[in-house]
Amino acid sequence: MASKKYALLAAMLVMLQIAGNAQTKTDWGWDWKDSSKVPTKSIPQYNEFLNNQFPYPPKPRSAWELGLTLGNSIVIGDVSIVGKNVGGYVVGASLRKSLSHFVSLRGSLYYSNSTIPTVAGKSPFINTSMITGSLDAIFSVNALSFYRGNPKFDWYSLVGASYVIVSAKDRAGNKLQLPGANTASKTGTSVILPTINVGCGVAYKINSRINIGLEEKFLVPTFGYDHLEGFKAPGYSASDIVAFSTIRLNINLGN
Repeated sequence: MASKKYALLAAMLVMLQIAGNAQTKTDWGWDWKDSSKVPTKSIPQYNEFLNNQFPYPPKPRSAWELGLTLGNSIVIGDVSIVGKNVGGYVVGASLRKSLSHFVSLRGSLYYSNSTIPTVAGKSPFINTSMITGSLDAIFSVNALSFYRGNPKFDWYSLVGASYVIVSAKDRAGNKLQLPGANTASKTGTSVILPTINVGCGVAYKINSRINIGLEEKFLVPTFGYDHLEGFKAPGYSASDIVAFSTIRLNINLGN
């Protein structure tokens, strides 16, 4: 019986030692003793914290994040053949800057090209190209978990706006005439559309500078637009939507 007590006591001591080491080696995302991470305007608070005159350290300086994007671009329209719209590709780059632990802003530039099988007696394939400039607000959901020092996963949602330059070609490579965003009386081989953006994503932190992620982003024309597929089929009235399904590589710049 005594041997069991000694074994239990030894196990408890080992567990306490492991727990102590775990607490001292926890990665909290930044070293609060590193003054190089503190913005100049926050140095007074930093000094007060070191001298036990203020209860919290200042918020560390946040870096710009460069993002590189590659993925699939699909035009979701009312004349696409269901189940055969495999889409095309989208490439892009972005810059992101945090406003707080919860919210950040991201500006993005994309080029996408989508091949669309169609019906209604038109050309069997339409090729739609888009140049997209976006500004999105990113909301990090798990940033609200205050008791986690440095989570590896960043789950987020986004909302924003874009301007999209759209052009379309038929299978022979001929540019199609597209109506204007607000009136069908003005046509041209390209049109500029304002859109509302919504989406969500997740990023995994590889190290302090690099993270990779997956993102789904939808672009919805603000006034409704039914010609992203190159034409409008009779009897259909729903607005077309663009979906970007992408893999992201994000790199923190500077300190």
